[in-house]
Amino acid sequence: MSEGSVFQRKDGKWCAKYKDATEKWRYLYRKNKSEVKKALREALKDRDEGIVPATKMSVGKLIDEWMDSSKDSVSLRTWENREGIARLHIKPKIGTKKLARLTAEDVRTLYRQKLAQGLASSSVKRIHHILNQAMREAVRLKYIRHNPLDDVKPPQQHRQEIDVLGPDDVRKLLDAARGSRYEAIIVLGATCGLRVGECLSLRYEDVDFDRGRLNIRRTLWCNQVYEPKTPRSRRTVTLPYLALDALRRHVKGHGVGRGWLFQTKHGNPIAAPNFHKCGWKPMLRKAGLSEATRFHDLRHGTASLLLNQNVPIPVVSKYLGHANPGITMKVYAHMIDGTSSIAASGIDEALH
Repeated sequence: MSEGSVFQRKDGKWCAKYKDATEKWRYLYRKNKSEVKKALREALKDRDEGIVPATKMSVGKLIDEWMDSSKDSVSLRTWENREGIARLHIKPKIGTKKLARLTAEDVRTLYRQKLAQGLASSSVKRIHHILNQAMREAVRLKYIRHNPLDDVKPPQQHRQEIDVLGPDDVRKLLDAARGSRYEAIIVLGATCGLRVGECLSLRYEDVDFDRGRLNIRRTLWCNQVYEPKTPRSRRTVTLPYLALDALRRHVKGHGVGRGWLFQTKHGNPIAAPNFHKCGWKPMLRKAGLSEATRFHDLRHGTASLLLNQNVPIPVVSKYLGHANPGITMKVYAHMIDGTSSIAASGIDEALH
């Protein structure tokens, strides 16, 4: 195959001519002879190694290819989240940028713009994760030699203070919800720490009333049923008496005995927006609590209560369905009160 040639055009520019892997003639232009010869050597090396010219690949096209290749290795919910982030935040800004021309500064500029627009640092960090994974794949496939994100640090994520409903507020909320068709959902969030999607995706066969157990096998998100958030989110929990009693009364007074445990008149699972509008907000108002309170705050309250009752962290982690105990510690360690006195007492006992 041709090793190419270098020549100077009439306008003074230097040009290199060579055949690519498909026997098609390609041309490179540089300011002087040494630069064009260097570019030719690199192009021939890429051709012989089967590297796709990065000049022909855009960032958006790369992300599309990477998304397609990863579709079978992640959950549908995760894939749809990634697709949305790429479509809304990455492609409009740098999607048409050629891989060969993407720089670390381009990426830093993207992050700065997104933060200035009010996007949370955690969301910008997800942008970084998607871009970095796609660029690593580009290096692996030899589309490019260097990942520009190796020189970029994602924005520091500032963890917000977690709001927790105290026991008194939870009691007010449970009193307000008692007897309503939404009571059992709220009780499950307050006593078992279930996510709202986990509650709304429950079916009658998931409840073992004889043993007092609940099987969490799926989640509801955007009116679609998915696999749980993580493998450990798929779990069986022993129901506290409050939850078991609420479920029994729900079945007796509001249930139909089959299908979805919390369903509409058409037999579909109750959608999260409808629950928040018709169930959650009215109960907050009735209990005299702030309407800014989120259902997820019940989950935080469950974790706080368990940890402060000295329930072991691995047990709390399994109960909440966290991916691992490290997640539990990372999120809730600062909420554990009184542990310094426990530690001090332990030292006194050991060394007394």
